[in-house]
Amino acid sequence: MRKLCYFINSDWYFDLHWIDRAIASRDAGYEIHIISHFIDDNIINKFKTFGFICHNVTLDAQSFNALVFFRTYHDVQKIIKNIKPDLLHCITIKPCLIGGVLAKKFNLPVIVSFVGLGRVFSSDSMPLKLLRQFTIAAYKYIASNKRCIFMFEHDRDRKKLAKLVGLEKQQTIVIDGAGINPEIYKYSLEQDNDVPVVLFASRMLWSKGLGDLIEAKKILRSKNIHFTLNVAGILVENDKDAISLQVIENWHQQGLINWLGRSNNVCDLIEQSNIVALPSVYSEGVPRILLEASSVGRACIAYDVGGCDSLIIDNDNGIIVKSNSPEELADKLAFLLREGANKFLI
Repeated sequence: MRKLCYFINSDWYFDLHWIDRAIASRDAGYEIHIISHFIDDNIINKFKTFGFICHNVTLDAQSFNALVFFRTYHDVQKIIKNIKPDLLHCITIKPCLIGGVLAKKFNLPVIVSFVGLGRVFSSDSMPLKLLRQFTIAAYKYIASNKRCIFMFEHDRDRKKLAKLVGLEKQQTIVIDGAGINPEIYKYSLEQDNDVPVVLFASRMLWSKGLGDLIEAKKILRSKNIHFTLNVAGILVENDKDAISLQVIENWHQQGLINWLGRSNNVCDLIEQSNIVALPSVYSEGVPRILLEASSVGRACIAYDVGGCDSLIIDNDNGIIVKSNSPEELADKLAFLLREGANKFLI
């Protein structure tokens, strides 16, 4: 049986975004292996019920410790030598770097998959600038593997990395996002809520834009324009960009947000909402929440970052706002709230 090995930084991320693709690959005849930092026994057991083979490695997505990085490299090298995969599929930056180098070393076919370029390619901090140069050099080496394909969710990322690394177009592919199941995220008519509901669903990182959304809410509240801001998402640990639970609970107590925590039924939250907002300045792929909201038929509002503006057509299925502009965000939100169910012909 042919073997497909996924390499990704976290178990929950694979479960949320990649499980359907892995099942499709299994059904196409592949034996599925997953190399990741497994911390949730429930996810491991779930994967095993699908027949997936799990390989645990120490991998801290936020760590800059070189010793830990090279120890992970050594551990993954042993796993890959043992599996002997027919195809290696690497997702997120550290797996792409480690897996890409190992694929070159072992002459393996490899897909280096980008779900946004991340902070390494957007931050102006000196440590990340230095890391960016190392990363570009590593990708140039990885690209010398003629059996390597660089996969992107939108064309802005493809063009940016191709220019930095010197990729040929035939070495790249754009998939326009992960996709969602329209049988689950079915179109529904917008609810006529007494107080309009805006949904923000994301990891709790400042760069995802919740702070700007709250500033916009304050601006509109001062103008006697009101809405409920439902916030659902995943708390993030050991990340300088993380919003603490204390801050979130303080916002909740002030009535600025309705904190829902992590949700296993985002579709219901979207259906209950009038607008879905993601004013992110993070270097996104195509955000899943915007795909889901578009499928259900809810207007979206987002900043003009790659991934968001590749999906949202301004003044058609949503609104695109200039990044880092809470005032413009408030103005455009007011327009959407005022127009009600007649916002757009979606």
